[in-house]
Amino acid sequence: MKGLRLPGCAGLSRMKKGFSPVLLLIGLVAIAVTVYFLLPRDTYEELKGLEGPQGTTLPGPPASTLDSVLKQAAGTETSRLAVLLTDRESAWTGIQNALETMGIPHVITTDADQALRHKVVLVYPAISGKFVNRDQQNKLRQHVASGGCLLATQVLGGDLKDLFGFAEVVESREHFELTFSENDRLTEDLTHERERTVRLGNPGRSGSWIGTQHYLQPEHVLAGYQDGKAAWISKQHPGGGVAMALGFDLGFYILKCQNDRDEEASRSYVNDYEPSVDVWLRLLKKLYQQHEPLAVTVDTVPDGQKLSAVVSFDVDYVKSMTNMAAYRDLLVKDGLPATFFVQAKYYRDYFDSGFFNDASVGLLRELRRAGMEIASHSVAHSDMFAHLPLGNGREKYPDYQPRVKGMEDTRDATVLGELRVSKFLLEKLTDTEVKSFRPGFLACPPALPQAMEAAGYRYASSVTAANVMTYLPYRKNYDRQYASPTSIIEFPVAVEDEHPPAMDQRVESALNLAKQLSMYGGTFTILSHPNVLNHKYRFFEQLLPKLKEMAWVGTLSQLGEWWDARSRLQVDVSRRGSDLLVKIQAPVRARGVTLQLPERWSPAQPLPSGMRLAEGRLFLEQIEGVLSLPFREN
Repeated sequence: MKGLRLPGCAGLSRMKKGFSPVLLLIGLVAIAVTVYFLLPRDTYEELKGLEGPQGTTLPGPPASTLDSVLKQAAGTETSRLAVLLTDRESAWTGIQNALETMGIPHVITTDADQALRHKVVLVYPAISGKFVNRDQQNKLRQHVASGGCLLATQVLGGDLKDLFGFAEVVESREHFELTFSENDRLTEDLTHERERTVRLGNPGRSGSWIGTQHYLQPEHVLAGYQDGKAAWISKQHPGGGVAMALGFDLGFYILKCQNDRDEEASRSYVNDYEPSVDVWLRLLKKLYQQHEPLAVTVDTVPDGQKLSAVVSFDVDYVKSMTNMAAYRDLLVKDGLPATFFVQAKYYRDYFDSGFFNDASVGLLRELRRAGMEIASHSVAHSDMFAHLPLGNGREKYPDYQPRVKGMEDTRDATVLGELRVSKFLLEKLTDTEVKSFRPGFLACPPALPQAMEAAGYRYASSVTAANVMTYLPYRKNYDRQYASPTSIIEFPVAVEDEHPPAMDQRVESALNLAKQLSMYGGTFTILSHPNVLNHKYRFFEQLLPKLKEMAWVGTLSQLGEWWDARSRLQVDVSRRGSDLLVKIQAPVRARGVTLQLPERWSPAQPLPSGMRLAEGRLFLEQIEGVLSLPFREN
């Protein structure tokens, strides 16, 4: 209106004579109503009539798997690494995770006689008068004297100090870091500064440091703590035997990191190389390969490649729904699949509008048709997810109506509700099985592993690799604790998009990290939000063609299915005179698996179709059931 001055920061102005404020108010209301009805609105016709999931899904109690694991030792060949378990109440699943991840054939047993039939023996978690009696100690001595390799964690007391080569052992809680020797064949491959020196704890939080032991007057030091005291020692014996003592609980340490309970011990959170856990896993593999003449291990990457890569997008914003089409087209152009973690948000709240609507459902179906994986990113995407109640396991749509009222203010949400309802809606509306889950804010409640398992998920990408200090997949434990494994496989995030600088300014650093991981078969998982194009789109535009050249690239569930099948493989090697027989058992079909053999081996007869051997790497295009392959030593 000509001459009208609305109330503003300068104060109220006089209205012109004859002007009515009531007419202004009516006009504004009329404009608002017109805009409301003319502008496009979110519609939810696709959701009408849906109700589910039905039934109740509550996690059961933690399963005790040790007895079944111990039974598996029977009937295996002595070519495997043997774990002599001296305490059933220990964090033995950390050792099991490590050996499974690295593809090291192994047995776990409480029977010293059974363990000592094997050339390479890991005694875990401790050697002391409480756990190992005099007769067993003598058998350990005989094992080393006859040329065996013995690695023990936490060698306490003095009964076997001459075997391991030290004068005394001292216990403390004074250590947070460890540096490896540069003058040993076992550790010489650790060339990066963050491989040479690894973290055990956060230097600024001494109350969280794990218990350690250091050894006085050792014969040979493999690694020392930050104060120079001996952390890992060895003694070479006549006849080729070797005894090594490690001064902390390795299984507990691995699980403490993988369960994200290490009080931020890592030197980086994301977008950087922090391999402290991976270093120990690599050392276990190399130790086994050095000391077991019949060592055969299973590679960690599909199809004979040296690196696994997963490209993933978190769709948790209204503009991300439309932007994701541009990323889909870029992926299709490069011939690569990706995983889209989608928030099934069917209401408006503090964070955003209800963008899981009719328009977005069509876009998601197009994603699926383009070969992309649809995965869950929860319903509410709450910053409080790590602190939500578990729920009753009966949550279903449309009754489940959580609301985020503000930061640290989420109401009527549960962990099971977020898992159950998002999975149900995504599956119903995109006609696909949802197997993977990533929580908003990477917030992980303690019960997440068993809750995911109960809700029917199989794979998680819920932590950053640098934070948990591993770039290799692993099974998550019940309650993120130390006793009971679940079936959920975790794939940590190596690179994400929210930390500076902008993504297109760190293409080279991302590729350098990928190259570093390819040195030992790591997994390179990328997390990005398609909320904008510009710098993020340019990042993928530059990175994807180069990543395709250097890595196996697939969706999270594709890698998860391969990893699960690969982890079920059982490999045994037996010697029959001058011949060697490699027996592989695959209870489920495994494709594109590579075995590492000693390079001096050659096939005793032509390999079956679909197999090839080069430089000690045996590639199996497909395997299911039992396969026996004869070899000779050259």
